[in-house]
Amino acid sequence: MITGELSTRQKLLEVAEVLFARKGIEATLVGDIVQGAGQRNPSALRYHFGSREGILQAIREKYLVQLEVRRTAMLATWPDTTTPRECVELIVVPLGEMLSTEAGRRYLRILGQTIYQLEPEQIDQVPPNFPSLMRSIELLRASIGDLPAPVVNERVRGAILLATALLAVRARELTGRRRLPLSAADFQANVIDMTVAALTAQS
Repeated sequence: MITGELSTRQKLLEVAEVLFARKGIEATLVGDIVQGAGQRNPSALRYHFGSREGILQAIREKYLVQLEVRRTAMLATWPDTTTPRECVELIVVPLGEMLSTEAGRRYLRILGQTIYQLEPEQIDQVPPNFPSLMRSIELLRASIGDLPAPVVNERVRGAILLATALLAVRARELTGRRRLPLSAADFQANVIDMTVAALTAQS
């Protein structure tokens, strides 16, 4: 499963990523990861990551760093005034680009298994080391208009859940090499359209 010279930590991370995406997070045991990484010491994962949740968080942060670079570049040329669609693009486009690589598809499949755990109040608790994500959510929130704060929270959460779920399903379908009815460009445009509709639905 592992090729090339990797450190023990890297091997564990790579194997966990593959297994979480393919088998599912809940179905993957710590022993599966340790064995897949070719480690004889069953406590290797605990030593490097603390727990299964620890290695899952390391995978999240690995890809959040990549997404941060992309969103930072997008924000560098962002207009002063934005439409809801443009704000949705800030969320969807960087994630959608991950569909083009095997590693990116793995991440989307993992994200699809965990994003439902996102609570409304967590939207405002983005770690400070991901400022472009924080700014993207601020813009998304501002684009909705004058609605009660609880409604805004649910709209933003719902939009993120919808877009992420659609991308995760697409990643799974691409991994299974299914013949898909929409091209990559049409699929992304449709995800953006659907997410904007959820975000801006009349109350």
